[in-house]
Amino acid sequence: MKYLTKYRLSAAIIGVLLFISPSVQANTTHHHTLTSSELKLADDSIIDSINQLGELTVNIPNTQYFQTDNGVSVAFTPLHELPIVDVDLHFFAGSAYDDTAGTANMVATMLTQGTQTLPEDEFIAAKEQLGVNLSSNASKDGLSLSLRSLSDPSTVTQAADLMVDVLANPTFDDKVLERNKQRLMVSLKQQKQNPAYVAGLAYNQAVYGDHPYAHAVTGDEKTLDAMSRNDLISFWRTFINANNATVIITGDMDIESAKTFANRLTSQLPAGKSYKDALAVVKPAQAKHIHIPHDSSQTQIIIGHPTSKVRTDKAGRQEFSDFSLGNEILAGGDFNARLMKTIREQKGYTYGIYGGMERLRAGGNYVVEFSTDGDKAADAILETLHIINESLNEGVTQEELELVRLGNKNGFANIFSSNASIHRVIGALFVADYPKDHLNHTLNRLDNATINSVNTALNSRIKPDEFIIITVGKTKPNLDK
Repeated sequence: MKYLTKYRLSAAIIGVLLFISPSVQANTTHHHTLTSSELKLADDSIIDSINQLGELTVNIPNTQYFQTDNGVSVAFTPLHELPIVDVDLHFFAGSAYDDTAGTANMVATMLTQGTQTLPEDEFIAAKEQLGVNLSSNASKDGLSLSLRSLSDPSTVTQAADLMVDVLANPTFDDKVLERNKQRLMVSLKQQKQNPAYVAGLAYNQAVYGDHPYAHAVTGDEKTLDAMSRNDLISFWRTFINANNATVIITGDMDIESAKTFANRLTSQLPAGKSYKDALAVVKPAQAKHIHIPHDSSQTQIIIGHPTSKVRTDKAGRQEFSDFSLGNEILAGGDFNARLMKTIREQKGYTYGIYGGMERLRAGGNYVVEFSTDGDKAADAILETLHIINESLNEGVTQEELELVRLGNKNGFANIFSSNASIHRVIGALFVADYPKDHLNHTLNRLDNATINSVNTALNSRIKPDEFIIITVGKTKPNLDK
């Protein structure tokens, strides 16, 4: 289970990736990172207080929005520091749209394994000759075809033609499909030896129930065995269309070149249906403790519950920014977080404990995850629940809030540190229908957070009475207390 990788960043930076917060001023896209030797004032005196740095200024790239000739929405962010272009063509066609679990993932895998005009070996050779990275992947919510290329016009044009071929003429070769299925089945069998993976599967099933988010993106041995080439063709014909697509372009292009490129890229996408809002909303789930026996000295623990779908209105974005600050204090990935201080440092139950929100288009979940020695699992879980309840009942302190607020404000500019980072952030916001000025108000949302609003947001988002607890290990922890 990899839920919390993205949550180990500071909460405000998380708030920026898909669930963003606060305000900023500037028009240029040039960025500079200070080294320790540069942390001096104009008179060469050493800075001994962060306040001596003065007012924080963040330069936000100027993203431009337009539509292609066939109506595909495009977000274009010009960046000219490097001769690189990043492109994502996103479809609302993730594993939640599968008829046979694992279909979206297999379609994504095979899109870049040859076309009707270029067999697999020739396709790979074409990519290598152009020197581009061309890949595709599926998540629960979407399927994306991604390109990174030098911005040389000839190279970009040829890369666009290769992407068009991928989308318009996939082959889904039976032999390649069978090879992929066998490799994935072997991988799944190996992963089942990993208690974290087993816990993740059980948690998804318990949290999402009969919702399509419940099944693994990859599918399982049974669904893979049943999967056919016709399943892939049907999925491709249904979801790979202009009305279900968005394009994100970032890098060394001007606006006219970006429009030409986007039109070329989407020129052969057929008209179709948008599935942006086709998924049913995630429902609440019943609190329970599920234990799965596993021959491991450590017990893997996941604690969480379903959450409501994404809100992108002004009040919803402020509320989530407030929650992110509070959750960083409670369960963030650094050593100042309350769970980390107690469960790791004071009690010595685990090496690391992290909590955060997985936000998906139709809902999501709040989750806390860690592992500990099997004989300590019950005490570790009960102590974790105690800290969560205590934090919700008594609230976080003003001192804690000011510390994480400052860290988030000073860390905000980090998301603009590279073309790839900017591309990911803009793309995530664009696909999730965030307002176009969302980033410009990130620092404002941080400033607007009060001790009351943060504690209210924590209590509205985290519901201990609804927790589903998954344990995977040799012995079932006794949680009767």
